[in-house]
Amino acid sequence: MKTIAFVCKGNSFKSIICERFAKELTNDFIIVSAGTNPAEKVNDEGAKIMEAKGLSMSNYRPHPLDELPQNIDYLVKMGCAVECPFVPAKETIDFDMDKYPANTFEEKEIVVELLEKKVKEFIQSISK
Repeated sequence: MKTIAFVCKGNSFKSIICERFAKELTNDFIIVSAGTNPAEKVNDEGAKIMEAKGLSMSNYRPHPLDELPQNIDYLVKMGCAVECPFVPAKETIDFDMDKYPANTFEEKEIVVELLEKKVKEFIQSISK
């Protein structure tokens, strides 16, 4: 089974939300997420936005990059103006999310909508 890894800095908002969306969309991949400097917990506002979509984040927690599996097929970076250390993957994709601020609840709602769309399009593109 192929592996998708979503990565960002804190793994508390963007990458972990991508993991959650991807797990809703397919059972055909191993789906994980991690951060270069993982937070202690999932972002509260992000969790509330996902709850409003009917997607609980209660069993999710941020992970460091060293917990990623060895064989990653698709490494999906969020952008986030962070240089990732080398993470070996067959293919690397950048969602280029650093141009979208996520400081307020309203901005986070917009970011979640964008991530949902990007994850759906990505999963569709690799599932063909």
